[in-house]
Amino acid sequence: MNCLTHSSTAHSLRRCLLNTVACGIMMFFAATAQAEDAAQMQLAFQQSVAAVDPSVVRIETIGGVDLVGEVLTGTGPTTGCVVREDGYIITSSFNFLANPSSIVVTTWEGQKLAAVIVASDESRMLTLLKVNATGLVPLKPIPANEVRVGQFALALGRTFDLKFPNVSVGIVSAVNRIWGRALQTDAKTSPVNYGGPLIDLSGRCLGIIVPLSPDAQGTTAGVEWYDSGIGFAVPLTDIQAVLPRLIEGETLKPGLMGIGFPDTGAVSGDAKAIRVRPESPADLAEIRVDDVIVEINGKPVEKLSDLKHVLGTLYAKDVVHLKVKRGEEVLQKDVTLTDELKAFVFSYLGVLPDRKVATAEQNGVRVRAVMPGSPAEKAGIQSGDLIELAANDVVATTKQLAERVYRLQPGENLPVRVSRNGMPQTLSATLIQRPSDPPESLNAEEIRQPESTGEAKVGRFNDQLPNDGLGYWAYVPENYRPDYQWGILVWLHPTGDVSEAETLKAWSTACRERGVILVGPRAGDVSGWSEEHLESIKMIVDRMKATYQIDPARVVVMGRDSSGIFASQVAFKYRDLFRGLILQNAALRIRPPDADPESPLEFAFVSSPQHPQHKRVVQSFQAVKQLNLPAYFIEQKAAEGEAIPADVISSLAIWLDVLDRI
Repeated sequence: MNCLTHSSTAHSLRRCLLNTVACGIMMFFAATAQAEDAAQMQLAFQQSVAAVDPSVVRIETIGGVDLVGEVLTGTGPTTGCVVREDGYIITSSFNFLANPSSIVVTTWEGQKLAAVIVASDESRMLTLLKVNATGLVPLKPIPANEVRVGQFALALGRTFDLKFPNVSVGIVSAVNRIWGRALQTDAKTSPVNYGGPLIDLSGRCLGIIVPLSPDAQGTTAGVEWYDSGIGFAVPLTDIQAVLPRLIEGETLKPGLMGIGFPDTGAVSGDAKAIRVRPESPADLAEIRVDDVIVEINGKPVEKLSDLKHVLGTLYAKDVVHLKVKRGEEVLQKDVTLTDELKAFVFSYLGVLPDRKVATAEQNGVRVRAVMPGSPAEKAGIQSGDLIELAANDVVATTKQLAERVYRLQPGENLPVRVSRNGMPQTLSATLIQRPSDPPESLNAEEIRQPESTGEAKVGRFNDQLPNDGLGYWAYVPENYRPDYQWGILVWLHPTGDVSEAETLKAWSTACRERGVILVGPRAGDVSGWSEEHLESIKMIVDRMKATYQIDPARVVVMGRDSSGIFASQVAFKYRDLFRGLILQNAALRIRPPDADPESPLEFAFVSSPQHPQHKRVVQSFQAVKQLNLPAYFIEQKAAEGEAIPADVISSLAIWLDVLDRI
């Protein structure tokens, strides 16, 4: 028995030993295989980069401005790519923000060549350069049908070392992004490789790296995402398709039809026209309000995003073939896209809507006040009326009423049905252009202090965004009511001058009387505001909106002196959030966006003739007026010891009080 036991134990030990040896051998070979795989992968990366190395150039700019808005333009080298052997080089337009006086291109062999700008693609943010050279090596594109999500992608730049490109490894995260204009990668992209190629493991070019944003346009749009794992590249095949036009010197611009669609999200709802801009391509093609686009260039349009994905790839002068459904009839329309639309003109009825939070039973828009001399007053609309129908459409919210008004042009008639003391009345108002200036006087609505404000803080208090985020102070008037919609005034202090006590003292009475919450973010740095603070300002406003009842039509940002530039950036970047911009002794440094009926923005300029910036502030005001944007100017009288006098506060408070007028 003992012998048997001993023999069995020895057999088990031998078997265990053999298994251990086998596992060790397997692990050795697995590790060896992994090492071989890693070595092969590294070799594949090196070979693919070496294949495109002769096509990647360094670009250096000389002269130009140092600041574009609040973006500090780069002075270091950037990247470009050869697209034709006779000296044509494509790169990112971001590289020329500074409007340089000279451009120098250095080839992979170290040859320095003077370059000139031939043309730009303002839709995809690309610039074409020309150098006096032949025999250059152009990039080879990968066909669009071979691009796969998940495949390796290498982002290259020629900035650090002229002998070999700098490389960031990632994958293709998505295709047809930015409304069909770009593919997305998680490889790191930044000014280091803007204008450089995104390549596959065969050394073929997927696209040219550029900063882009789905929410904004312009040469700086998307720059804030650099090195974030969200980068974009314009497919080289798309660039080659328009290269002849660029070589001819044509500046390519996004193509516009001039149709407004419902603000219900990009992927929901039909492509139904709710607005057709006068003298636009759509207007010339006789497309009408309520027409539904069901096909574009042979592709079905089942939702608005289908239309945007086709239009996003097209340029001005391109012709689109549409099928439009009008009632039961389907019409064919050819529309030649344009690069510029006639400035939108806001029509005006002249009513102030009630600010009490609407109940589920409310079936219209209650009129709080009728503006003196307005179309509403002339039509017989009265304070207390409930507007139930506008242009024969049911209007349950102020947004719906504004939408119906903005569909029409000044001079057109708007039929409305109102309920007055329970009795319906049908009236007609001849609309006019929305005035820029508020009335000289307007009685404030009485806002009685409630017995309880619930859990909402009132009075002045300090707070901070989570995770050691930006700090701010706020003043919520003591008469805050949760059943009333309040405005927000975001005060951005000048550099080195927080002015909290002074600002609160100046605005507190107006805030109580006009139903406004005052918020004062703190830059937290002696250098003042920067682009890094943009998202924090939005987060603070979103936080207040989540806590208090906020009127979306009366959210305003204000800057004074040095903070005026940053205030402009905030208002322009978050057009869907801010409806007003106040600039005190500060001129515009950034061109304002065009008038947008979905996101209207009004301007108020305050300046003293004695201030050094007065002339520029007046010029900014005039420029905004020329763009057909609502702009109000207040001349501030010099007042010793007052940064903003009481009479200016009074005028601004009325201006803020009527931002929700329709």
